[in-house]
Amino acid sequence: MTRLQDFVAKKLTDRKICEAEVPLIRERVYADGQTNLDDVKLLIELYCEADAHCAAFDEFFFEVLEDVLLEDGEIQPSEQFYLLKMLYSDREIRQPEREFLKSIRQRVKVRPPEFEALCQTALAAPAKGWSVGGVSR
Repeated sequence: MTRLQDFVAKKLTDRKICEAEVPLIRERVYADGQTNLDDVKLLIELYCEADAHCAAFDEFFFEVLEDVLLEDGEIQPSEQFYLLKMLYSDREIRQPEREFLKSIRQRVKVRPPEFEALCQTALAAPAKGWSVGGVSR
């Protein structure tokens, strides 16, 4: 197991992210003094694997995502992947996810057609009951 996998596994033993864990997660993310796509990857793994997260984690999560994704004013294809994973991995598009998507859509300087399609599709989709194909769970 990698250190990232070890960290995620330890934090998600109960499949929840509680208030007490947020400072530890914050410490891990800011260990090198800055945020980058590796930190987004860590946070996305935590976010997607947890069945429940506290408001403090959501606030921190979206703050880091916004800082990293909008650092250059554009949403690159590799960054779009993490947005897709956040939106669709738990089979529910939550209201905070919609609000985040609306916010970054307004703030991004360049909107590639793929990013615009991602936004339109996610914002028009119902919270639950949608399908991206494949086998139903």
